[in-house]
Order: sequence, then C-alpha cells, then structure tokens
Amino acid sequence: MNFRKFTIISHNEAQQKDEIVDILLNTNHIVSIKPIKMFTNDQQVIEGFWIRLSNGKKYKAIQMADELKKMFDEKLPHPNYFNEDSLDSLQ
Repeated sequence: MNFRKFTIISHNEAQQKDEIVDILLNTNHIVSIKPIKMFTNDQQVIEGFWIRLSNGKKYKAIQMADELKKMFDEKLPHPNYFNEDSLDSLQ
C-alpha cells in the first residue's frame, strides 16, 4: 500500500456546511486527478484537485502530496496530429 495525505473538502449534511478534513488515500487506487478551481464559502477562488478512486468515490482536494503535484509541472511532448499522408505511411 502507498498512502499519501490529502486535505479534502467534505460536506456535512447535518450542519449543512463544508468541512476541511485530512485523509490518507492509497495512491494505488487513484484513477485520475484533475486540477480544478473551487469557490470557498466567502466566494474566493482557490486551486484544487478532483480525485477519483477505483471504487467510484470522488474527492475535492485542496492539498495533496508534493510528489503528485510535481507531475502537473512535467512538460509533455508536442502532439503529432495525423493527416492522410501520415496514415498512408502506417499501412
């Protein structure tokens, strides 16, 4: 198991408000992490992450481990778009 600490926003149904909670998640079960912008209760915009797990659970995180954040800073190679000429060379 590979646990990492996340700070998530959890909605408390009984009190009808959002709470900030620390949680440990097994990174082996993370399906996707998407950067998002979220509104706070006082209408400020903060950077966050939408985390989906293999069991279908979803979390809105406002903090996560630095090693996972670094992955978003990595540069991807320029995409190669296919055209008809490049498709002919594949056959």
